[in-house]
Formats: sequence, C-alpha cells, structure tokens
Amino acid sequence: MRVAIIDLGTNTCRLFLADVAGGIVRQDARVTTVVRLGQGVDDTGRLHPDAVVRTRACLSDYEARVRAYRPERRLLIATSVLRDAADGRTFLAGVERDFALPWRVLAGEEEGALAFRGGTSWLARPTPSGPVREEGWRADGSPPPGPLLLVDIGGGSTEFAVGAAGQPPDSVQSLDVGVVRLTERFFHADPPTRDEVEALADHVAAAVEEAVPADLRDAVRAAVGVAGTYTTLVATKLGMTEYDASRVQGHVLSLGDIETAVSRFAAMTSAERGRLPGIQPGREDVILAGALIAREALRAFGLDAVIVSEADLLEGAALALVEGSLTPS
Repeated sequence: MRVAIIDLGTNTCRLFLADVAGGIVRQDARVTTVVRLGQGVDDTGRLHPDAVVRTRACLSDYEARVRAYRPERRLLIATSVLRDAADGRTFLAGVERDFALPWRVLAGEEEGALAFRGGTSWLARPTPSGPVREEGWRADGSPPPGPLLLVDIGGGSTEFAVGAAGQPPDSVQSLDVGVVRLTERFFHADPPTRDEVEALADHVAAAVEEAVPADLRDAVRAAVGVAGTYTTLVATKLGMTEYDASRVQGHVLSLGDIETAVSRFAAMTSAERGRLPGIQPGREDVILAGALIAREALRAFGLDAVIVSEADLLEGAALALVEGSLTPS
C-alpha cells in the first residue's frame, strides 16, 4: 500500500512517501525542510506569523508531491509545537481545508512509541553483514540482551522509549527538552557562555532523572538514536559535504564523539557552525543543544555509545497507518 506521511515538528517538516507490504516499509522519497514552526512558541504559547507562512509554503510544495504520488492513504502527524500552541488546531484546520491533508496531533507517548517501532524495526531483522560493531552487540548485528533505549531528539520535546526491538515499547517518557525550546530558553549569547551551556545540560539531566525511574535506567543495555540531531552529529563527525544516508545508518557515536562535538560547537558562533560540513541550514543554532541532550541521555542511562538509525517516527507511522491503528484526529 502506498502511503504519504508528513511529520510537522517544531523545527522541521518532513515528507515521507513509501510502499508498505508485509510489515516492510520501502521508501520512495524522504524530504526534510527546516521551517521552525516552533519559533517563539515556548515563550508566547502561540504560532509566530512568519513561521506559519514558512510552514504553509512548505506544505503547499509537499501537497503537490503527494498528489503526484497518488497514495492510498495520507496523514499529517503533528508533534510538540502543535501540542503546545494555543492556536495549533486552528492552524491544522486551515491546512486540512487548503491542502486536503488529514491530520493527527500525536501525544508525546504515542510519538515515542511510533518512533521506537520505526527506529528499531531494522534491528528486529539483523543480518550478519549488519553495520553494528559496538562492544556488547551480537555478531549478527542484533542488540545485546536486555531492554533497548530509543532516544528521539526533536525541536520541542525528546522521547525516551524502552523495550525490545520490533515490539511495542514497555515504557515511554516524553520530556519538554527539545533543541528549539532549550536554545531559545537558555542561550542568549552567541556563542553561548559557559554558564548557559552548563545550565542547559543540568536542566536536561534533572528532567531525565526525574521522569525515568532509576531501575529502568540501570536496566538498559544499549541505545538507538533517531532524528536530526543524531544524523547531523554523524554527518559532522564524518565531514560529509553531501549527506549520505547509507553512511549514517547504523553508525555508532561514542560518548566521546558526542563530548567532542559539544566542545567544538560550544566554541563557535551559529554562523561558524553553519559552515561546517554536515550542518543542514537551519540547524546551526540548535545543534549544540541537541548534542548536549544526546550527551546527557547517555550519561543518565550509564551508556558509552548510541547507534544511529535513519528509520524513525516516519517508518513507524507508515506501518501504523497501513494497519489502521493510526487515524486522523
């Protein structure tokens, strides 16, 4: 079955066109556009007019692509920014009216569960030639025994889901520690001061410690990271002048890699970060916050590495849409 998923988040709007059959998702197109719909929402609680204009222009382009693809099912899924904005549902009603895009505002726990399903689906089908070479992972590329953590760092929130690969997660926590939200809240200098960096990191650490029970954190044996922060960390580590998803998929980022990125980004202005190979325009001002969230996530769970997955919420949503378990609001 052909499906079209649009993921409208706090920082990006993503289009996913895929054919789903037998529980396998075959991607036909994947497009990411930085729209920053969450501009100022953490402070005002409402969508900024400029952000609305940017986002509607993006959705107009995506709607034309969806129409040309002729999917059997289509759905726009909205996440943190449209959970928070007082005028979010009014905005979405206009989107459905003007672009014929049915929509659903995902609860944080629902978002985390779908991301877990998509982000671990490939681990449920390991192969001997799998890319994982991290200590503790099996030779066939499957994760070690015990609970698996998936971290989905977004613009407004970050989801922490724990469970077995390919199964519904046993636990999901959705925390308001996204890269746009925290950049706007904590960083006022460019580059940010040491105190600003430490305050953001302390805030994330405290939020995770409070939300995720200690026994669950101690039980986790391995981690998967999904979404733009993790893929950007890989791209900058490898110095990619052109993004190559095949090199990102399955790449292992050590805690040391992430700490190196934090130190590197913290010493740069946003403009300087934007000139680094691997930084997509629109991520240069928020990638430091993302790296700090990624670092604190590993520290909180006592892990020394995370494997990065290209598959994420989009694949999980595509599977659920075909099954009928994901429907418009």
